[in-house]
Amino acid sequence: GLVHWDESDPIRLSRAINAGSATSALSALGSGMLAFTGFVTSVILMLVQFGSSQFSPRFVARFRRSRTLTYSLGTFSATFLFALVSTAQIGRGADAFVPTRTLVAALMLTLLSILMFLVLIDRTSNELRVARVVQSVEVVARDAFDAVYPSDASDAAAAEATAASLADRTPVQTIRVGPVGRVVVALDQAGIAELARKHGALVELVPAVGDHVPGGGTLLEVYGPSAIPERRLHRYVALGDERTLDDDPAFAIRMLVDVASKALSPAINDPTTAVQSLDRIEDLLRYAAVKHLSVGVVTDAHGTARLVYPTPTWDDLVQLALDEIRAFGAGQYQVVRRMRALLDDLIADVPERRRPALESQSDLLDDAVVAAIPESQRAAALLPDRQGL
Repeated sequence: GLVHWDESDPIRLSRAINAGSATSALSALGSGMLAFTGFVTSVILMLVQFGSSQFSPRFVARFRRSRTLTYSLGTFSATFLFALVSTAQIGRGADAFVPTRTLVAALMLTLLSILMFLVLIDRTSNELRVARVVQSVEVVARDAFDAVYPSDASDAAAAEATAASLADRTPVQTIRVGPVGRVVVALDQAGIAELARKHGALVELVPAVGDHVPGGGTLLEVYGPSAIPERRLHRYVALGDERTLDDDPAFAIRMLVDVASKALSPAINDPTTAVQSLDRIEDLLRYAAVKHLSVGVVTDAHGTARLVYPTPTWDDLVQLALDEIRAFGAGQYQVVRRMRALLDDLIADVPERRRPALESQSDLLDDAVVAAIPESQRAAALLPDRQGL
């Protein structure tokens, strides 16, 4: 469009620019942007590889979904295509004209590409900081906790009663995965509940979100007067090749534990990173402690249960959060002090029904410290310290 505008109504900002020099400039910009895009892609792939090796392979998918990366590569590609098409358009006719507006637009796109490159480098390096990574996981995990667990005690009681009643019932329909095993990635609760309501049925998700279902394994069971179209049910269950943070709060804790475990490996020996992970783990355990950690249930407008799905219990979350870090970090003063402070503070603050699991972890921590640290050096390791120092 700009080329046609320049041709029909030309303007000239400088006599030093003619049709030949404009074509050369746009051609050079096109070839340069193509090489530049390849260079940036190589740099980003290197940074992502570094981040995945530093933290955990589970973080690769998170880095790939960066909006800054998407917008940057889009800007670079747009600049390349603009220059390429403009060069072809300018050289198509016999009459020479100066494409002033086209050159100005190409210059603006080039400046925008430079700006996006600087933003990309800044954002990517920032996203690879340990503090940033564990904080972002915690933020997303809170949404997953809100989506998965019942909102109040009445919902929790109804969920447990509904799940218990299914043991004595026979499903009218069993939905299985295909011949290749898949991971349950996410669940459209509202969609399944509405579909079940229309058929007067109750649907049970047999595996938990995040579970791997083997080929031919049971995915859903339907209880009701008649079967539901299988294709429509499959539409509301997302299957993939690895877990994500969608509807899977335990996976967020799993990622934080992976970061701490890798930091505590003898090859890295970075207990401070493990302490940063424990900071976020404590936040998530506090957030989960006040919720009703029971079987998940979705009801319709009349209070009738339409969907039941399994969820991790409080004991599951506590063991997942602390067992491996305790095993790998029992000999690290910084880690055991931070774990002691975490347990002491949680025991003092969480509801009474949550304390037995934490008290058991406190005893296990004592045993681990006794086994890992000589008695003459043990007193300092038993002190609680939120920084571990």
